[in-house]
Amino acid sequence: MITCAGCSCLCTDIVFRNGKIFNACRRGAGIFLNRDANRAKPMVDREEVKFDRAVEKAIEIISSSENLAIYGLDTVSLEAQKIAIEIAEKKRAYIDDNSSYCLGDFIRLILEKKVPTTTLDEVKNNAYVLFYWGTDPYHSLSRHLSRYTYYPRGGKRQRGYEEDRFLIVADVRKSHTAMLAKKNSRFIEVEDDVELVNAFIDTMDGKATKYSEVTARIIKEMKKGGFGVIFGGLGLRYGLKGNYDLFVEMINRMNEFSEVYFMPAGCHPNMRGFNELMFQKTGEINRYSFEYTESKPEFEFSKLLMNDTVDTAVIIGTDPLNSLPFEVARKLNQIDTVVIDPRASLTSKIAKVMIPSSISGVEQGGTMIRVDGVRIDINPLIENDFERTDEGILKTILEGI
Repeated sequence: MITCAGCSCLCTDIVFRNGKIFNACRRGAGIFLNRDANRAKPMVDREEVKFDRAVEKAIEIISSSENLAIYGLDTVSLEAQKIAIEIAEKKRAYIDDNSSYCLGDFIRLILEKKVPTTTLDEVKNNAYVLFYWGTDPYHSLSRHLSRYTYYPRGGKRQRGYEEDRFLIVADVRKSHTAMLAKKNSRFIEVEDDVELVNAFIDTMDGKATKYSEVTARIIKEMKKGGFGVIFGGLGLRYGLKGNYDLFVEMINRMNEFSEVYFMPAGCHPNMRGFNELMFQKTGEINRYSFEYTESKPEFEFSKLLMNDTVDTAVIIGTDPLNSLPFEVARKLNQIDTVVIDPRASLTSKIAKVMIPSSISGVEQGGTMIRVDGVRIDINPLIENDFERTDEGILKTILEGI
């Protein structure tokens, strides 16, 4: 068995046999079957060089940097993340990852123990109410429903989705996941997420709202099932508009009559790992400065670029030029940029230095933390040379600066 590091499900039951992949979703299968496509080459000043020369040049640039930022890291192992954090600390640099605009706020609620959470294995064995709020796992987490939540039979839920699960999908439109919400389920078309949170609280207080019919039914099912899970996605994260205290109040109120847990739905494969490492070391999860020893909104990577705060960026396992707004992304072309990534990308095309690394789960192993907090050993398809893994590259850089 090998491990797929394509998303935060971190499926450990993948089989590769005779050039074919089994048990993987479409995204996961693509990672293994297309592992040789679009591979990056070691580059300095956009000219191909030997691998060791690219690493040496990266060390030179990082060593001379006065305002360094490290960004990405959500697709690499805990072992590599730890070294990146050490580099940031040694250079008194900024460090950030995708969680600053993704689901980091939800992970913070869990790490600060403001909301109860559980594991995907417990969900599979015990959960009756499955509430997907602002997320479409049918596309974003293709095996979430089939391996852990709606479809599997396990533990106390041997009758499966036909009788033993109650599915709720809340979204601004009828997504593919919402189309599953037919028998023994409900779809809520959300106009305002804060309004829906208040509607649940009002229903528990015996007050009527425009959502009363559906919220009353859901609360009834929570009481009946005794174990429910709310999976929050980006739609919920931004729909709450920062009203996390209200959301926490709703979950705590639900736990007065049932077991109701919360779990982020989404994330990159090891985003939670980075957040946990940072939380253990600093008490913060992202947007951190080792110079000022604090986290601030203005330390978010995109804002560091926009405000011309940094002179050098080390980008690890992500492609900000492809995801950030143009006026922010173009700032990368104005500073020294070192990219560490298995594949060529838009960011690598403008980088001062490009260092090709191994693909997690395909050519390098290590440890990652699944979205539910469970540590997973990454069993790769093949083992690449340690020096070409993210951990090996970053270790060489740390020793050289």
